[in-house]
Amino acid sequence: MSMDEEFKNTEQYAESDDKISYEPYRFDWAQPEWKDTRHIHKRAALKDFGTERHRDKDVYLSREIAEEEWEKLFAKTWHFVGHMNDIHKENRFKKVEIGHESIIVTRGKGDKINAFYNVCQHRGATLVESDFGSAKKLVCPFHKWEYGMDGSLKKIIDRETFREKALCHDLNVPKVRAESWRGFIFINMDPDAMPLKDWIGAELDQLLSAYDFEKSVRVREVVMEWPVNWKLAHQAFNEGYHVQATHPQFFPAVNAYHVQHDLYPNGHGRSIYNFMMPTPHLKEVPQDLAVEHKIFLREAGLTEENFPKTYAEVPMAIINAKKARKNYAIDYSKFSEGQLIDDWGVGFFPSTETFLHPEGWFIQHWRPHPSGDPLKCIYSAQVYAVPGVGELPSFTGVQGKVNPDLDKQPGIVYLDTDDLEGLGPVISQDREVTPRTGRGVKSRGFKGAVYSDQEIRIRYWFDEYYKYMRGHKP
Repeated sequence: MSMDEEFKNTEQYAESDDKISYEPYRFDWAQPEWKDTRHIHKRAALKDFGTERHRDKDVYLSREIAEEEWEKLFAKTWHFVGHMNDIHKENRFKKVEIGHESIIVTRGKGDKINAFYNVCQHRGATLVESDFGSAKKLVCPFHKWEYGMDGSLKKIIDRETFREKALCHDLNVPKVRAESWRGFIFINMDPDAMPLKDWIGAELDQLLSAYDFEKSVRVREVVMEWPVNWKLAHQAFNEGYHVQATHPQFFPAVNAYHVQHDLYPNGHGRSIYNFMMPTPHLKEVPQDLAVEHKIFLREAGLTEENFPKTYAEVPMAIINAKKARKNYAIDYSKFSEGQLIDDWGVGFFPSTETFLHPEGWFIQHWRPHPSGDPLKCIYSAQVYAVPGVGELPSFTGVQGKVNPDLDKQPGIVYLDTDDLEGLGPVISQDREVTPRTGRGVKSRGFKGAVYSDQEIRIRYWFDEYYKYMRGHKP
């Protein structure tokens, strides 16, 4: 079914002039107390970014601004690139592509990680082309210069033919800063950037302390070119406002209207999406359980004969079942009640969005196209799971039970730009609709974006973005 056909099928959705029968969303809306009875999650302080129209359309269209973004934003910020378990043995490596840069991340002894540019210092050939691998040294395929797994030059073939002064230059591959947080690897091209732990911040670190990030094993990874500016694509995942139009299959099991949005230092944010509850926009709530309900009920250890009969019973059935599980892969007692059912959407500035559940995490990135074309971007997504769990939410694109295995982690699947089926049932809808915004912002008839309070994280994102672009950030 095309997006146009889906948009036509909206009879169950309340008209804009209908009197609403639910609590209207407000700027300061917060999750109900029954979702955190122990009060373990403090809400972040609210910020109001006003109501001005965002008229700066050039940030989506200008190649000059795209080049400026690269130097002032992407070359200065931390970027999520994977997990320690992606390179779980000494001398394992992974190749990371961000914009036009290619970077090699390697595992040293213990938890030591190295990162350096994927470029031979002789005449610029790339050292590796494979996404993952294992080696004791890296050999340039052009002239066989050899490098250690930390980027240090080890051997020059026919060294005697070089004058000594020619070899007095620093011929080690320039390093890239690499640090890990809770098992996840981040890189930064700025040697003077603040430490990773300070960039993430103590408040966000504590907020996410219950999740077993350190145990993560990758179960899926895809890469695709999208025909739209990276910021326009990314913005769809900073808000839940589009769910009621773009993802109608979520109506029975996701309330993306009553969302708690929290803003944290350095541009990061969190959105709590109410899973297992229907959207309030529905005029009539169907009584049959939705696919997502059944996935969560099975993951909680309930068999079909013990499934609740109505929607209203689903959240507490899942919460109680998870709390009662003993000797399971996850210690559910660490989590608030809401975390056991809800989706925590946590964004790391500038271009990474994560959707977190106790059992696994869906991590997405939108980055500049290597050609520098501002009307294209590279989308990538990784799915990580805790070993021993059952199923993951359907939006991850992973069907059925997952079987994380360190030695059998999948390679990267490179999807054709129009392969909507390969993206899965939810992200394909975003891929189909976001290029429309790319076409629309070019029109002289578009005077700039107008944001609802449901889209406050977009306003906050731009607030941080302009700090970099105007030189207010180091």
